[in-house]
Amino acid sequence: METDRETAKLMNVLRRIARAATHAAWTRNAEAARFCVNQYNKVLARVSALEPAAATLFMPLPETASPNVTRIAAYELAAYFDEEPSVEAPRVRVRFRGCRGRRAWAGVVRVGSCR
Repeated sequence: METDRETAKLMNVLRRIARAATHAAWTRNAEAARFCVNQYNKVLARVSALEPAAATLFMPLPETASPNVTRIAAYELAAYFDEEPSVEAPRVRVRFRGCRGRRAWAGVVRVGSCR
């Protein structure tokens, strides 16, 4: 039970590292990028201790890794522990207009027409 709680906390830290790496890439801050890489490697070391199977799937990043690579690596490691997303049906809106027909949109694509 305690390891589940620690894993959840580490996943939260990984998401924050990914957001910080995105900001470091956007601002082109090399020091922040190195900090994100170091934090990712520390979290990876702890995750590898908790979950030995993760050690074979994920590698530590070199200190010269770009912030975008750090962001992707952090999101992928967090995704390893996430539950499978539930499959949802696409949302469809139906609007009635004065042309005796129905129009429905699935996202941004119009499905039906008035004619």
